[in-house]
Amino acid sequence: AFETGFNEVMGSYLKLKDALVDSDMDGAKKWASKALQKVQNLKSMEMDKMGMTHVEKIEEYLSNISERSSIESQRKDFVLLSENMILIGNQLKGLDQKLYVQHCPMADNNKGANWISAEKEIRNPYYGEAMLTCGSIIDSISN
Repeated sequence: AFETGFNEVMGSYLKLKDALVDSDMDGAKKWASKALQKVQNLKSMEMDKMGMTHVEKIEEYLSNISERSSIESQRKDFVLLSENMILIGNQLKGLDQKLYVQHCPMADNNKGANWISAEKEIRNPYYGEAMLTCGSIIDSISN
């Protein structure tokens, strides 16, 4: 049941990522809001304390993204949202599809940042068109 709920959140997360790739602030708000609704379902499920902490962080960052008035601030929240999505994704079995963890070394003020993609092709959500293909695959999350 948790896997199903998480897959639904992941579907919206991937659309949110695509909106950030396109530098589409309103699209990012829309998909963050949709993901937020799906996170509400997750919160009612049985999980350990660590899982609940990650779900609450995901909820917080999605909520922030849905309310931000600049693409830059949305992208900052996306760094932390992605970290928590990756942590949960790595724990789960039975995801709908193979996913790729991708990394841009320049994102987050050159600290580097990760994101999840359904495609191997790099489409950078932190810089959009400015550096569309900056990044590499560093891991995968598979069922």
